[in-house]
This record gives sequence, C-alpha cells and structure tokens, in this order.
Amino acid sequence: AIPTPCSFKFLKTKLFCILESVVIAIMKAITLNSGKKFCQTLHQRISLLILATWFMPTTTAFSPTLIAGHTVSVQTSFSSKLASSLATTAQPIVGNRISINENYPGLKRIHSNPDIYVIEQFLDDASCDDLINKAIDKGTSRSPVAYAGWTDDIKDLLGLAASGPVSWFAILGAWYESQGDINASVLSLVIHALRNYAALFVLAAIGIAIFTKWRADSLQNLRTSTSTTLDDLSQMGSLNFVKRASDLFRPASELVDASPATFFEAPTVIRYERDQALAPHFDANRSADFEDKNRGGQTLSTLLVYLNDVDDGGTTRFGKLPRVDDERQVKNDEKLNIIPKKGDALLFFPADENGIFDERTEHEGCLAVDEKWIARIWRHADRVPPPFGLSDDCIKTYL
Repeated sequence: AIPTPCSFKFLKTKLFCILESVVIAIMKAITLNSGKKFCQTLHQRISLLILATWFMPTTTAFSPTLIAGHTVSVQTSFSSKLASSLATTAQPIVGNRISINENYPGLKRIHSNPDIYVIEQFLDDASCDDLINKAIDKGTSRSPVAYAGWTDDIKDLLGLAASGPVSWFAILGAWYESQGDINASVLSLVIHALRNYAALFVLAAIGIAIFTKWRADSLQNLRTSTSTTLDDLSQMGSLNFVKRASDLFRPASELVDASPATFFEAPTVIRYERDQALAPHFDANRSADFEDKNRGGQTLSTLLVYLNDVDDGGTTRFGKLPRVDDERQVKNDEKLNIIPKKGDALLFFPADENGIFDERTEHEGCLAVDEKWIARIWRHADRVPPPFGLSDDCIKTYL
C-alpha cells in the first residue's frame, strides 16, 4: 500500500478558520452597513481575514484570541476549537504485536519497538531456487499497487470542500443573485445559498471521484517490479515456505484450531530487474476494515525471504528507523537498511495485534542493480479466503 504523500489535515484546519472569518465578516457587514457601503466593507473584511488567517504560523492561527480578536471579539469560537482538535488529535497508540515462536531457529531481533527480525537460513537453497523457477514458469506481470486509505481521502476531501470552497461560493453566489432585488429577504438569501450549496457539492463530489481515480492510476508508477502468486502447495518451494511460516506464527490463542496458514495470503514471488524499485510504502492500511475486508482485514505481519544473493542494490530500507548493528546493515546509511542474503528472511509488523496502523514500519525496496528475487507472505487479522489466500482443501492436504 503506497502512502498518501500529502496530508489534508493542515489545509482543512486553515479552511475552517477562514470559513469562520468569512461568515463573521458577512454578519458584521450586514449588521453595520447596507448597499454600496455593505459591498465595500464585506470585500475589505474578507480580504483581510483570509490573508491574516492563511499566512499566520500554524500554531498562531489556532489561537482564538488572534483569530476572533481581529474580527469581532476576543472569545473562543466553535471553529477555533474544532481546528485545535484537528491539529492536536493524537494518533492511536500502537500496542503489542501478534505473538510468534520466539524460539524459532535462526530468529534474531535486530530492532526493538517496533520489532524487526532477521531469520537466518529460513529456506534452503533448493526451496529458493524452486520458488524462482516456478515463478518463471508461471510468468510474472507488473506488481499491483493498492491505493490504501482512498476511502479516508474521499471523506477528507468531501469535508474539506463542504466546509470550504462549496460554502464560500454558495454564500457569495446567493449574495450576488440578490443584488438589485429590492424585495430580497434573509429567507430568500438562505434559500439561494442552500440551492447553490447542493449544486456545488455535487460538482465537488464528481471532481473528487475523478481525482481519486487519477491518483490510483498514477501510484502504479511508484512500483516497477514484476510478480506472481504461487498457491500450489504440491510444489516443493511453496510448501516449505508456508510450512516454515506456519511454524513461525502462533495461533491467535490456544483455543484456535485453524492452521496459521488460513491467515496467510498465498505466497507472492517478486522480481526486481536492474533499475526497478518500490517507493516508500506501508503494508498495513488505516482503512483495512473496509478496503481489505475481502482479503482478511488488516496486515499484521510481513515475512520476506530473499531468494538470491544480491551484491549491489536492492536493499530493504526502513526510512523512519535508525541503523542497526548487524552484518546485513548497509554501512554508509544512517537508517535501517538490510542487504539481501539468499535464504534469510526479514520479519516485521505493519500493525499491532488489534490492527492499529504502525507508521514507523514504512519501508522501500531500493533501486536494484543486480537482479533480486524475494518471496512474501502477509499474515492478516482474519481468515484470508481464495483467491487471495490458500484453500481449506489445500491446507488440509499439505499441512
């Protein structure tokens, strides 16, 4: 899941403050003036308030004294409280990760909080080679990219439009329509504003839908690798990979009879040729309860196995975590950056056991110089049904 490069929170907060200033300016202008004088006063007040609100430092713009003091009086206003709430709302606290077999052979923790492990010789050479050969035989295609969080982005953009431009233009349009009408009343002004608001909101929704589609299409450029899934456990490489992963992950509780493999997505083999890469991204999704419901919900763990030795390029880098004291660490990088070694696995947890998103696990597949092959299993919060996961018959037969 590729992260959203920009946040709408700052812009939304500013627009709430501006909207309040515009409404207050209109109310004051109506109260104090009429006719031509009204237009002049309204224009002056709105211009000054938008400039003052937008260009204030963020920490100052949230001050009710400075915002409301410039307009009417020194008092705490609704939108100032709302803006402060938006600006200071803490992210959910990341709890404990899912349990694993801490005594698994070769397991070595290289970073704590969040936990990141290397597992030495997780797969033997024959299994690694078989996974590569079976992927070549099946054929690989451009690796897909999921626009994680698109539902939240749509809600944010709709809220931003509704509380900002749609409201402004609805009010200003209603005022313009009432000019020259000597019988205009407050009621007619409100009716015009509501009609304008409905029409503008529909247009904004269409524009946001088009933007979301364009954004989803453009994200594909951030990933240039090719991949394929191998869900046939009659094949030696896939079977050994899933068996070892099942031994590594413990059931959610001792009362759970289902195999850990029921929570796995089918193994995915990914190929990076020269100059191919995967931009910084997250494996978990803040909107997983809705967007990933059909594939097991939130991704709780990622297990990567390097299928070949890579002498140059193709490292796995965690841009928000410091370097570690390990032989696999890239020497000249101050961030955690792991050099691929054939048969070794990398294990980390994109979300805690309750599905809380952990943004610290953002990572990337650095630009490949030598060809790189990896195999991946995602362990989800719930059962992963086919075609994303392994079938019950396959699990019962081979596991």
